[in-house]
Amino acid sequence: MMNKNILILTGSPRKNGNSDMLADAFMKGAKEKGHTVNKIEVAKLNVNGCKACIMCWTKD
Repeated sequence: MMNKNILILTGSPRKNGNSDMLADAFMKGAKEKGHTVNKIEVAKLNVNGCKACIMCWTKD
């Protein structure tokens, strides 16, 4: 079987809440099977919407 790279995104701000515990259990099982797993807690990030600055369309 081919090992996979797995990304887990959690959105709950509650540390050790149900969502966090479920994600950790999944991560543990995936790692035991030899997969590479990364977990990002999105609630801790400063993520903003598009500001229509057009930077994504400009070339340097």
